[in-house]
Amino acid sequence: MKVEILQLIGFAMTSVMLIMLVGKYNNSTKAFSLIIRLATVVLFMLFIVQQLGDVFRVIQELASKVNMESGYLNIILKIIGIAYIAEFGYQLCKDAGEEAIGSKIQLAGKVMIFVISAPVIFAVVEMVAGLL
Repeated sequence: MKVEILQLIGFAMTSVMLIMLVGKYNNSTKAFSLIIRLATVVLFMLFIVQQLGDVFRVIQELASKVNMESGYLNIILKIIGIAYIAEFGYQLCKDAGEEAIGSKIQLAGKVMIFVISAPVIFAVVEMVAGLL
């Protein structure tokens, strides 16, 4: 794991240096620096998705060991996925200077999380009501 993060940092630093060089020698167009940025983001996303896939497999194994209901596990995994994707979208917008749009992505993510978690919230409310 340490090697992978060091490789990511090295890749990121290389990308930043290339972007700076392209910007220095090619002031008339930013197309090359945009391509480098997009390629960097795509490669980082591929790495992140791979890592999250490993984490989800471990969570599923643990859930099966403790006999956790699969419906609740799926809801939890969806919530985690939405949170990460919304944050990533927000950061992309912020980096592009469009923080207002990014904040709407965050809001949409929160609303989606609430909608997806509603069955769990209702189940907890019913359980508490049954205890009264």
